[in-house]
Amino acid sequence: MFRNIVLSAAAAGLLAGLVAASFQYFVSTPLILEAEKYETAAAAPGLPAAPDGAAVAMSTHGEGEAHDHAGAAWAPEDGLERTLYTSAASIVLSIGYALMLLGAMAASGRRIEARGALLFGLGAFAATALAPALGLPPELPGSAAGELAARQLWWVATAAATAIGLAAMFLSGNWAIRIVGVAILIVPHVVGAPPAPEPMSGVPAELAGHFAAVSLVLSAITWSVIGLAGGAVYRRLAEGP
Repeated sequence: MFRNIVLSAAAAGLLAGLVAASFQYFVSTPLILEAEKYETAAAAPGLPAAPDGAAVAMSTHGEGEAHDHAGAAWAPEDGLERTLYTSAASIVLSIGYALMLLGAMAASGRRIEARGALLFGLGAFAATALAPALGLPPELPGSAAGELAARQLWWVATAAATAIGLAAMFLSGNWAIRIVGVAILIVPHVVGAPPAPEPMSGVPAELAGHFAAVSLVLSAITWSVIGLAGGAVYRRLAEGP
């Protein structure tokens, strides 16, 4: 079983990673590049105003300090290098996600096949992307955000609570456990995500909203491909030639 899980995860992760990389290249990356113009303008007040006369976030960094930060932080060059790094990261992450998904199915005792794995994948999408986005939507460069540690803690708590809640609701036949699952699922949203500080983001709301929607669609596609492909490949390997 372990061998089949690893091989299935590798195949599903490779396929999902390539699909995600293509989606990012044509849809996500142009939005990020556009947002980086606002981030650059906010970090260096001497630069020309952002496109369309939009306001940019206030910054206490001087131009010299911005140059120091730019020189200290490495980032891949725009173009082919950036695309290759992004694609490689998408493939590696997708393989890791596939391993976790198929491993969770095996641990639950469920039969690993395409339909069941797709449902698990949609549950993983809800736990890792949809539920956290209700409080912390995907952010573009230059967006205002709360303190990093607090946001990370809330995201982990929300993802864990959603996963536990969904498992209790759909994997248990006991109604009391299902009700407890619903309660666990909503607790992080009652507590609330860490608020963003003032001043608010200089990134246009239309651009930020578009990116948030695109990111959720990308996550849904990735998890769906992982589930369908992972389940199908595993079943093929398990049943033999």
